[in-house]
Amino acid sequence: MFKKTRLIVAVVSLATVLYAINSWQLFVNNDIEKRVTFNKHPSAVHKNQIFSTRKSLQYEEMQNALGEPQQQVTSTELEFNSFKIKNINCANVLKGDESAITEARKQPRNIPSYQTLIKHTENCDIFKQVYGYNNIVNTEEEKQFPIAFNILLYKDVAQVEILLRAIYRPQNYYCLHVDGFSPDHVHKAAKALSDCFDNVFIVSKTENVVYQSFQRLQADLNCMADHLAKPDWKYLINLPSQELPLKTNLQIVRILKLLNNTNQVGCRRGIGIIMKRFLHRYEYIYEKNGTYKIVNTHIKYKLPPHHFLTAKGTAYVLLTHQFVEYVLTSQIAKDVLDWCRGILSPDEYYWSMLNFNHHVQVPGSGQEACFNVTELSTYVSWAITKTPDECHGKWLRHICVFSARDLKMLVNRAELFANKFELEYSYTAIQCLSEWLHNQTLSPQAIDTQFYKRLYLKKITYQLDPWTNLKQIKFNETVL
Repeated sequence: MFKKTRLIVAVVSLATVLYAINSWQLFVNNDIEKRVTFNKHPSAVHKNQIFSTRKSLQYEEMQNALGEPQQQVTSTELEFNSFKIKNINCANVLKGDESAITEARKQPRNIPSYQTLIKHTENCDIFKQVYGYNNIVNTEEEKQFPIAFNILLYKDVAQVEILLRAIYRPQNYYCLHVDGFSPDHVHKAAKALSDCFDNVFIVSKTENVVYQSFQRLQADLNCMADHLAKPDWKYLINLPSQELPLKTNLQIVRILKLLNNTNQVGCRRGIGIIMKRFLHRYEYIYEKNGTYKIVNTHIKYKLPPHHFLTAKGTAYVLLTHQFVEYVLTSQIAKDVLDWCRGILSPDEYYWSMLNFNHHVQVPGSGQEACFNVTELSTYVSWAITKTPDECHGKWLRHICVFSARDLKMLVNRAELFANKFELEYSYTAIQCLSEWLHNQTLSPQAIDTQFYKRLYLKKITYQLDPWTNLKQIKFNETVL
């Protein structure tokens, strides 16, 4: 009888233990199901998706025990990734592989807008982390050579951000000039972007810019004046917002060093000087809607002051700190600037005239003659010559808007930047060029030192002063 009682007790005890174990397992499973990880972007992961394994639960509890926050995918990260064209082989696109380019064009794309940029910059810490600003490689050599940038824009602030991301370093300075004629949302987006950085700022004085107007030149000068409050930068580079770099920041630093504190400014003479732009005086006629137009008065214009000869270059230049300081403080520079108020497209003359009138000895001008000058700052593919430059994109006002098919040519150019890209039309090219630049930054490539060094050697070995042997052919047709 006693043995039978012990057997019954043992069976009951075992049943009780099994029931307890089963109940505990049910409790754990129910608890796991309650631990739901909600994604802030429901299209990517269903809101009821759960971690259903004990391993996930243990990891979560360990993280909580250590006091470390769980890393969740933010809506900013999901949207940022949605801007990238999927299933695109940029390595082959850069090689000019037609099948890769054709396949890339078929892929759907989500173009970033000013709305998303404003939303993403509401939290600057998340914005800089997701967009990659916190992970930029920055060498000691770059830190010791800060650069000032002017960026002139009138639309597509999302494209400005792509440009900024490609050239951003904490020691550099970036002045954003938003056209006064641009709509409010462009100004707001640019301000939101600049507010996330200590070294990115909106110009203190905005100009209303019309094509070929003096205000285009004044916009650059306004940014330059703001940059002078920051004394440690070495060179200034002015950019339109639709450019992208063809060199990494480290390569740009090394190229600028090879120029040995001289300016790099384009210069043309002869028929390329386009004399009709300054033979007569141009005036601005303001209209009731707030804009203005430039008209030719057909009145012969005065000669440049201080025996200056007229020279034509481009709006995009590489200028030393000392040159910029001279431009903003010298009375000679101010007098030449005043003369430029009466000509067409003065931004294509002012820098060249200051740099190549050697009798004034402007800082950084060297002794280079205005003849076959390499324009190093920016590559532009033009359609206005007898044999148009290479362009696989589309022509806009005689300038090539680059496409993915142009990348094979662009990545082998010597210039520092290329103009132009349009956010929607060129998005494949923009993505692949940005990826290429990022890879170049991670694996630094050597530059052609001898090529860039020759640009400086040519300046200091030119013996003949070009100004003494030139004559004025006709009234106001002085050329270099």
